[in-house]
Amino acid sequence: MPQLSARLLRLLAILFVALPPSRSAAGHHTTNNGDGRPSSPACSPADRAALLGFKAGVAADTTGILATWTGPDCCGAWEGVTCDAATGRVVALQLEAPLPKHRHYMQGTMSPSLAGLEFMETLVIRDMGKIGGAIPADMSRLTRLRELYLEGNMLAGAIPGSLGKLSSLQYLSLAGNRLDGQLPPELGAVSGLEQINVGKNRLTGAVPQSFKNLSRLAYLDLSNNLLSGAVPGFIGQFKSLALLDLSNNSFSGEIPASLCTLRSLTDLSLSHNKLGGQIPPQMGGLRSLNSLAIDGNMFVGSIPAPLLGLQKLWYMNLSGNGLSGPLPTGISSALPSLVSMDLSHNHLTGDIDQFFRSLSAAGHDASRSSNKLASQQVVLPQKLEHLDLSKNRITGVLPDFTRGAGLKWLDISSNAIGGQIPTSISKLSSLERLDMSRNRVRGAIPASMAEMVSLQWLDLSNNALIGRIPDNFTRLTSVRHASFRGNKLCGRIPQAKPFNLFRAAAYAHNLCLCGKPLPPCRKI
Repeated sequence: MPQLSARLLRLLAILFVALPPSRSAAGHHTTNNGDGRPSSPACSPADRAALLGFKAGVAADTTGILATWTGPDCCGAWEGVTCDAATGRVVALQLEAPLPKHRHYMQGTMSPSLAGLEFMETLVIRDMGKIGGAIPADMSRLTRLRELYLEGNMLAGAIPGSLGKLSSLQYLSLAGNRLDGQLPPELGAVSGLEQINVGKNRLTGAVPQSFKNLSRLAYLDLSNNLLSGAVPGFIGQFKSLALLDLSNNSFSGEIPASLCTLRSLTDLSLSHNKLGGQIPPQMGGLRSLNSLAIDGNMFVGSIPAPLLGLQKLWYMNLSGNGLSGPLPTGISSALPSLVSMDLSHNHLTGDIDQFFRSLSAAGHDASRSSNKLASQQVVLPQKLEHLDLSKNRITGVLPDFTRGAGLKWLDISSNAIGGQIPTSISKLSSLERLDMSRNRVRGAIPASMAEMVSLQWLDLSNNALIGRIPDNFTRLTSVRHASFRGNKLCGRIPQAKPFNLFRAAAYAHNLCLCGKPLPPCRKI
């Protein structure tokens, strides 16, 4: 898994696009009495009745929101309701569960009475958890609706085709429900749509051809469904598209070349589908790309060189494919913004030493370039936090490290890497996870590793390490997982927490390790 900070940055980038500010409520809510207190218009009886119809469909409300829906003044006192200051008509209904969300919910159904709020421009029912039933087909009557967010509920059944009549709609999110059936072709008629998010449902079938009319889309998330068929080539016509997430579906075929023309695209995820063929070299033209995830597919061939010229790319995940050929080189200058790279579970070959040197920060103190020792050492880019090269065919030996303070996750397990662990690995002082298991590493475990006090996960298992586990490893008090099994180690296990508390399996299949959790060492 990627380093947490990289995932967090990516999530924030997605949320920034996903949640545009609600413009419809602005300027509608209140007028001023002159004494600093806001005044509210008289509530429309028809709108009040429509809201009470929704309340009647909710059997339980632990949010406390609907408890405020009493009395005649639905505009001034009812939480989540916004009215037009002049007409008193409801223009926005925004119901969101407060934190912590798992303790706050509404249980019930989405009443068709909401369709009576004919002046409504914004409807948000988000993270209520137990609002179920179908989306009322009568919602098509809300012809002024610009924002519709029905996220994080238990809505079920098909997405009504009648939503295609919402001609003013710009933002649509039905994510995180239990919706099934196919994407309604009628939605293709809503040409003003800028966002569609139907992720985390149970939708099936192909993307309708009518969606080619949605040329204003800036955000399209169809992830975590059961969708199939080819990735539509017409998506390449969406010149404003910034985020495209089709991950965790059953899309097949190749990546259409037209996708490579999306100059505004910042986030692309096609992970965990059935896509194959080669990675198009034209993807190097996606100059705005920050995040690229095409892991868990069936791509073959080598990593195209143009892909390594994306200057703004900070997250790259190509893992879990059938990629072969050499490891990429020249990464430091080609991908200067790189924070996280995952190339694991492929068939990539090459020398680990040369790869790390290609990562080495360009021009690290050019005045020392004539110094032979300095030229042999590696300075990792400060931004790089996560690097996973596990389960490939990588050979060679680890280089000497001069600096790599930003790296937090390094996984080079299940390769054919040999040589010894360099004492300079302690320079990777921020490492929280180090996995070198299932290689051909030999020699002693350097005592300098005790300086890596940020380590939480350490796996050196299934190598050819000799000697003893250094006694000063007792300084590694943050370690929560460690494994030394399957080596040629001997001597006393460090008798302090956490090393004397790990299971015996963590030390099994060595020559003569002893001390807790193994049997006591023999007295000489």
